[in-house]
Amino acid sequence: MTAEDGPAPADELDNIVVLSADSLRFDRVHASRNGEPLTPNIDELAEDALEFTPGVAPGPSTRDSIPSMLTGCFSSDFDEYGLPTSRTGPLTIAEELSDRGFETAALSHNNFTSRRYNIDRGFDFFDDVSEEARKENNRGAWRLYVRDLIEDTPLMSLSNTANSLAMEYLGRSLYMRNEAAEGITDRALDWMAETDDKRFLWMHYMDTHHPYLSPERIQKKFGRTYSKKHIKQLSQKTRSRQDEITDEDIPEMEYVYDCTVRYVDEQIGRILDQLRAEGELENSMIVVTADHGEGFGEFGKFGHADQLWDTLVAVPLLIYHPDGPSTTVDGQAPLRLLKESIVDGTGLFDLTESGSDYVFTEVPDYRDELRGVRGRKYKLIDRDTELLATKLEDGEETTIETEAIAERTFEKLQNELDRDFERISVGADVDREEFRDDLAALGYLEE
Repeated sequence: MTAEDGPAPADELDNIVVLSADSLRFDRVHASRNGEPLTPNIDELAEDALEFTPGVAPGPSTRDSIPSMLTGCFSSDFDEYGLPTSRTGPLTIAEELSDRGFETAALSHNNFTSRRYNIDRGFDFFDDVSEEARKENNRGAWRLYVRDLIEDTPLMSLSNTANSLAMEYLGRSLYMRNEAAEGITDRALDWMAETDDKRFLWMHYMDTHHPYLSPERIQKKFGRTYSKKHIKQLSQKTRSRQDEITDEDIPEMEYVYDCTVRYVDEQIGRILDQLRAEGELENSMIVVTADHGEGFGEFGKFGHADQLWDTLVAVPLLIYHPDGPSTTVDGQAPLRLLKESIVDGTGLFDLTESGSDYVFTEVPDYRDELRGVRGRKYKLIDRDTELLATKLEDGEETTIETEAIAERTFEKLQNELDRDFERISVGADVDREEFRDDLAALGYLEE
């Protein structure tokens, strides 16, 4: 909480829990399908939480958002993707809480949240897709050895071709895929049961990221079930064959995506139930959010990254605090303020009346020149030499001419686009081939 209201959550509470879902759109919380809610556990928590409509992600992909989310910096403050080495500025949420006596844990199987990029800074327990974590959890480290052996040989090219064919015709991948939400939730609950001290837990669920796989029991709740083969073949279209996407494919894509939303909500419910069973819910701050959204053909965009439409940057953002405000704010708030809110009790807690007038969002300049400012009614997007404007009304976003924005409002938006950055050197020891491997593992390149 703010200094005027009392101590910060980091100094007052014994549990800080951040639950984020990759690619979770803002419009999927408090929504339903066939009369069945998509997020019943999140909805229940929101009744006693501070919720913004919407939260705004630092950018439209994991690479844009995670460093900002963990440090409170802008993405362009860093000269490349990732974080500097441990205990160098700026400190992460985990480092700040570790200094205050918290035991810390993170579980995420997005390749771009791995220790390779120093995302593990400050965490005592870090469960990612790295070789170390796979060995610790018996998750097929042998596959990494095989890839290392055949890298830069004709066998690797043959393996890539075989994998593409397997995905296209069988809906199966030869490469290891991210573990389902249930598995990492099991390990998070084990960690919670073994930890008696103050705790910081960050869970980043990948199931809402393509290919949108969920258990059959979840799909049955909404009336239809699809095979993994069919779901993966749909996903492959969004990644490499978008010209083949039909009008019939899009509702199916949204359907299987919605099933993953319900699946992640179920696992979030397990974390909340554990806190209740321990009698710790009233001694906990809980954040539910996402690193970015997802497109299903809006503005011609499927998937995410490299554009700044609301479908990609508007995300859920709710904060439960036992002594904090319980209200839905008719206004936006930047996810970038998460660290400040936890460590200082300011940030998001200072926006409870009407949210933020302007939120900056971007694809950082170590990748492309693309930045935007989301106002209360209008958004400006600066893409190279092109300046785009959109109108935000009744949950919809439409493109408009820049001249349609009143001159004074336009000037304010334009001023928010122009900002200076700190230029923090990451210096990550990651070569381009490893970076391409991480892109490929998430479906952005041919593997």
